[in-house]
Amino acid sequence: MKSELTLSIRQILKFIIIFLIVDFLFGSISKKIFYEQKTGKFYRSTYAIKEAKEDILIFGSSHAHRHYVPEVMEKELLKTCYNVGAEGQQLLFHAAFQKMILKRRVPELIVLNIDENFLYKSNAAYNRLSDLHPYYSEFKNELRSFLSLNSSFMDFKLFFKSYQTNSTLIHAIRYYISPQIDYKGYRPLDGVMTLNKVAFYEKDNSEKEYIQEIDPVFVAAFKDFILTAKKNNIKLVFVTSPNLIERSISENESFKMIKVISKLEKIPFFDFLNSPAYINQYDLFHDPSHLNDNGARIFTKSVAELINVID
Repeated sequence: MKSELTLSIRQILKFIIIFLIVDFLFGSISKKIFYEQKTGKFYRSTYAIKEAKEDILIFGSSHAHRHYVPEVMEKELLKTCYNVGAEGQQLLFHAAFQKMILKRRVPELIVLNIDENFLYKSNAAYNRLSDLHPYYSEFKNELRSFLSLNSSFMDFKLFFKSYQTNSTLIHAIRYYISPQIDYKGYRPLDGVMTLNKVAFYEKDNSEKEYIQEIDPVFVAAFKDFILTAKKNNIKLVFVTSPNLIERSISENESFKMIKVISKLEKIPFFDFLNSPAYINQYDLFHDPSHLNDNGARIFTKSVAELINVID
């Protein structure tokens, strides 16, 4: 019995050692491939964290990524600019991402494009934090509190190197085969909207990403984003992007709270959400909530002019 137990323990230890070696090798190779990407969302994130030296950084979801043209911002403000907007990402990601970037360099100005539902509960907001897994080894202090929100075993999971990058290889291969071109982080949308296209989008019954209930964790992340900027003496500006079709926001508790917090913290807030200059301007939109390149350039110029006024 004693010899059998000893043999079993040895076999278990051998398995663990082999597993850890394989994990280390696979994880190291995956990490190397990850950091060698030249295009795509992870390349843009890595650039912002590791290399960006621009004076102005644009944060936000797809409404930031697709609506702010650094070239226009630079021309108007005479400062360098990079768009770090990340499609689909919400406040938790932006608050964590901000801390990672500031560990290396502090920009002069951060523009955060606000989505009106940012403070509403969203499982997707927690799940999409997995995009930060590859950076965990280097940014544990910045990321632990955010990533642990989605799993109490996050430290254990991210101990394994292969887990950190297991969802990134497909992206790396995809963008190696078909590079995703951007212009200082900005990716333009083409085409124009029509009435027929609006009808198509209105028929889209896809599940909403949020529940109309305030998430206190998101409120804390929003306040933390503001506090972090202030501690680092960074000018902060909030903006909402325009829509093609006017939205009723009078009962949107998330948007109301965002505006109250912004006012209390004395953060300039430029609200284009239902701007008459964009409502029903089909030639400026790619879809009902995203501007095409022409619309993005006009919008960026408007935002830059407002920033010039407050400066």
